[in-house]
Amino acid sequence: MKISNFATVAAVAFALSGIACTQESSEETTDNWDFSEDELRVGDSCSPARAAGVIPKKQKAFLDTIAFAEGTRNAGGADGYNVLFSFKLVSECTNHPNQTICRSGYCSTAAGRYQFLSKTWKGLRLPTFKPENQERGAMTLLKWRKAVVPADHTMTATEFKAAMDRASYEWASLPPGRYGQPQKSLSALRAVYCSGAGGC
Repeated sequence: MKISNFATVAAVAFALSGIACTQESSEETTDNWDFSEDELRVGDSCSPARAAGVIPKKQKAFLDTIAFAEGTRNAGGADGYNVLFSFKLVSECTNHPNQTICRSGYCSTAAGRYQFLSKTWKGLRLPTFKPENQERGAMTLLKWRKAVVPADHTMTATEFKAAMDRASYEWASLPPGRYGQPQKSLSALRAVYCSGAGGC
């Protein structure tokens, strides 16, 4: 998800035909966010349990790494599946919220664990915005970006770097930081991936 002003968003949207998640973003992370008990109440449609086992463990570790970089991992009481731009929360995940939220001069429709823009989500043609489909959607975006994320083995450092490079065209929080948004270091992300994958 990319930080941009209205003019840049329009230009990028035209150039990428609205497919990438990299058109809009927030500079903020969940590190200092405190949600009230009411805000953290989520319905079954946003439950992280819905995503369990949908994606093989090694690939899920890579998706967890993207969520970590986006600042949505473990956020919002539903592991980020219910988090919108600027960390607004929703309690219902049946459909993409498609809410344009403006904060600090930036506007975005980004939503979910992987911060899908509304237009990007529509392009994926998935039936609901529930966690299981957010997982499938993120894997589809990786495939479209030609990021190779194997299911049968833990990625080598070279494979991980190559996949991050390809995925960074979709998620601007990933190194090398193609769109000017602050990003996590490759070594920090590698550590998150290795932990989730069961070791490297």
